[in-house]
Amino acid sequence: MALNDKRLYTILSHVATWAVLFLLPMTFGPHNFPTILLPTAPVVAIFYLNYTWMASLYMDGHKASVWMIDMFLVFAFAFAMHHWVGTNNGYVFNLAVTVIIAISTRIAKHWQESEAARLKAEQAQVTAELSNLRHQTNPHFLLNTLNNIYALTAFDSHRAQEAIQELSAMLRHMLYDNLEQFVSIESEIDFLQNYVKLMKLRLPDSVDVKFDFSLDKSEVTIAPLLLIPLVENAFKHGISMNKPSFVHISLEADSQHIDFLIENSNYQKNDDDHSGHGIGLTQVQRRLELAYPGHYTWHYGPADASKIYQSHITITPLNTERP
Repeated sequence: MALNDKRLYTILSHVATWAVLFLLPMTFGPHNFPTILLPTAPVVAIFYLNYTWMASLYMDGHKASVWMIDMFLVFAFAFAMHHWVGTNNGYVFNLAVTVIIAISTRIAKHWQESEAARLKAEQAQVTAELSNLRHQTNPHFLLNTLNNIYALTAFDSHRAQEAIQELSAMLRHMLYDNLEQFVSIESEIDFLQNYVKLMKLRLPDSVDVKFDFSLDKSEVTIAPLLLIPLVENAFKHGISMNKPSFVHISLEADSQHIDFLIENSNYQKNDDDHSGHGIGLTQVQRRLELAYPGHYTWHYGPADASKIYQSHITITPLNTERP
């Protein structure tokens, strides 16, 4: 609820409450002016006594004491007003309603404040966890990339230099865009393209690598570095240096959805290879849950008689505006 909506709700609730609290005494009390206004004084006193103090005691567990004190006050004020200004028996009902309204209003306000604080704490926790997951991606990604560049230096120094240039461009993205909760899809595509170029530097020409993307003209955003673990895994686990291999990546995005599909050749691992698909998949799953709760699907695993490994993410980014 927006701040202005909360203020409007508070004003309307107070207007409605005081309309009841002022009209009821006039109904059950004398009808000559200004005596008609006198029964409202106990109503105001009982309301604020319960709203500011008795409700706190009630919420702290002293319910019996609160009801006993309020019963005494209700009958005491009713007796006094009956003898002083001639209120009838309905005035007791009026005071009892005032007690209930005061305590209920205070409890409702306390619940609303507690719920707002809980939601704020949950949002802060989600933001902190997302930030932590993004920073976990950085060293994991850098470790794999530096290993690839190190391998290049052993047989092709020129390609190693090109790889360092690509890594430099990617680091700029990681240093600045990664601080945002969401980044433009174009920026994320540039990052993935630089990574694909870097990977291709160490691969033989026989490896079929494709990266196709289609964007409309609307401004689409995405959680930064969300897709890179999947691309890393495709190159890490889907490439064979002595067998036909491929990595095919496609990304489509418009104002309604983001569709990401990556397919790579799937080779059976040795029994002593326990690398799996890395810690990246766990991070991707958690980041999807936090950034797009209820607005994504993700299917991954072997396909085509286990010859192909697929990972397919569809996101409907309804709330991905930059904060």
